[in-house]
Amino acid sequence: MRLGDFIPANLEQILQEWQEHARGIDAVKELNRDELRDHGNQLLLAIAKDLASPQTDAEAVKKSKGQGSAQAPHSDELDATSKTHSVARFGVGFSIEDMASEYRALRASVLRLWGDNSESAGRSDLDEMVRFNESMDQAVMAAVASYSFEKEQRVRLLDTILSSGPDHAYVLDLDGRFMYVNKPLAEQFNMPADQIVGKNLFDLGVPSAREVHEQIEDVVRKKEQLRAEVSDNAVLSQQRHFEYILMPVINESGEVEAVTGAARDITERKILDNEIWHKANYDALTGLPNRRLFRDRLEQEIKHSERSGNVIALLFIDLDHFKEVNDLLGHDAGDLLLRETAERIRSCIRETDTVARLGGDEFTVILTNVNTPDHVPVLAEKILRELANPYYISKEMAHISGSIGITVFPQDASSSEVLVRNADQAMYVAKKAGRNQYHFFAGDMQASVRTRLRLIGDLRLALARGELSVYYQPIIDLSNGEIHKAEALLRWFHPKHGLLLPGEFISLAEETGLINEIGNWVFTEAVSCSRQWASEFNTPFQISINKSPVQFMMQREGMDWCEYLKQHRLPASSVSIEITEGVLLNASCGAAEQLAELHAAGVQVAIDDFGTGYSSMSYLNRFDVDYLKIDQSFVQGMVDASSRTIAETIIILAHKLGMKAIAEGVETTDQKHWLKDAGCDYAQGYLFSEAVPARQFSALLASGTVASY
Repeated sequence: MRLGDFIPANLEQILQEWQEHARGIDAVKELNRDELRDHGNQLLLAIAKDLASPQTDAEAVKKSKGQGSAQAPHSDELDATSKTHSVARFGVGFSIEDMASEYRALRASVLRLWGDNSESAGRSDLDEMVRFNESMDQAVMAAVASYSFEKEQRVRLLDTILSSGPDHAYVLDLDGRFMYVNKPLAEQFNMPADQIVGKNLFDLGVPSAREVHEQIEDVVRKKEQLRAEVSDNAVLSQQRHFEYILMPVINESGEVEAVTGAARDITERKILDNEIWHKANYDALTGLPNRRLFRDRLEQEIKHSERSGNVIALLFIDLDHFKEVNDLLGHDAGDLLLRETAERIRSCIRETDTVARLGGDEFTVILTNVNTPDHVPVLAEKILRELANPYYISKEMAHISGSIGITVFPQDASSSEVLVRNADQAMYVAKKAGRNQYHFFAGDMQASVRTRLRLIGDLRLALARGELSVYYQPIIDLSNGEIHKAEALLRWFHPKHGLLLPGEFISLAEETGLINEIGNWVFTEAVSCSRQWASEFNTPFQISINKSPVQFMMQREGMDWCEYLKQHRLPASSVSIEITEGVLLNASCGAAEQLAELHAAGVQVAIDDFGTGYSSMSYLNRFDVDYLKIDQSFVQGMVDASSRTIAETIIILAHKLGMKAIAEGVETTDQKHWLKDAGCDYAQGYLFSEAVPARQFSALLASGTVASY
């Protein structure tokens, strides 16, 4: 039987044979029967049709000798079928080797079955075989051409996609040489991409090449992705900052074949990050560390002292008669005096010591490695002499002095808070003793400590006695003046001391562990009010609740807020959690896991006092945050251009990251109008309403808006 007739007559048997042969190909093992036979019928019938087409005797003789013309007519149908088959196979992950193996299996299946059914091979049979092989070659060439075209198209498309944004994309071999770079990366090096391929970072003169190559080796060895940041200035005239990721490309055998990744220029973000951090941690007037940075450095020095055994001393300096000079010569002159005072104090200390301005006319000095008993009094005397020298300001001569309180760690205190309190108490003793002198903290100053201990004892009973109360301050939608939500604020009505605000007792609650019980009580009170107001006014209402790092550390020991909401069938949207930036950066408190659980349950998260702590943009990407709250120091300092810039930057940043901005401490209509014009979403402050009891807040809700809007 002629081969051209044999194929259509035995199509099913050939396909079955092909299927059995092809099962040995790795890529084929993943295909089902229909996918394996995809286009098989059409391909074989097209070959049979090609065999049935007439040819001259001369052409047949040449073909039998392997001398057929390369320009012999091809079957369009066979080409089309082969191309369609190739595209389908490419789409399911076949390599060109897999496809060639599949065609070899098809050729073998046809020839073996035909040979088994032919008693002897005559001249015509050999001619049929030659023509069959020619058709198979045509099919293979068409498939390869289609496969190559499809692959090139996808590579071009992938390159277009990877080059469409500003990020750098790249593929490296195991030795760190570039195998692929996208257009933005090529432009970064100011070289064509094909000139970068084959080179490594050493060849390209990148200063951080050694560090990055070590990271590539780690990725290959550990088979784990790596994220990092780097700063380089080799390619551009100015230093640039990049964040990047390296990811291993692992084959089916579990071996790393290459390393791929992406890099992003974060220079502008770093500059903004540093500006916000610097403005939040340094005093704008004197350039000295402010209260926040002072606290941080004091904590670090205490930890170092605990490890090394070295003594540190804290000096608390308050200027004498500064108010009189400020009132007499004016605030501008007062600012100049404070700047010069900062320089005078700074000139007295070593580079290893820290001088800070806490605010107003209060300064502190942290003395490290105090190894001789007379070092501290000698320095205190030197500072007093410097401060007592005349000041020449605005053609006027002014005289001030200083009162200095001194305390020593670890002799006088075991924590930074107590150390500062001791120095403050000693400073007041010096001031009461006549000013322009220093005084060391002594045990007879412990009266305030005893008061503190009594306050702790009272706080332990305050909840049971009903002395604690939750007040609510409205948060206003600046677009329409409506009350959008509220912040829950704790108040302590002490039977002896009267109204105490959180700043006067929350630190005591955190130190003693009472914060968890009190925090849970505030939560249940706020949730109850949220449910009541939602029912009363027929609309969902959210209340923000502050949560400290200590609560995150103790949360597993007490109430599960998500579970509480679920058990009481309360919507998670009825509360939002307000945290400080320090919570996100303090991995030890377990905040990340708990915040993820809260956010997954639908509880929103706000970062309180944003811009005053360790402002890092990286954590905003790692955590789900819904609101950024602009600290009241920036709002109330809007007469200063730098404060306005910071506030506006925070608003823009919040919106860029899909968040809302809330301004705190709004007290004037000018502040409100500026914030509204700057695009701030919400605001709270005395301009709208102070924090009020639940019943009074209910009346505010009934009115719909605040009167001062």
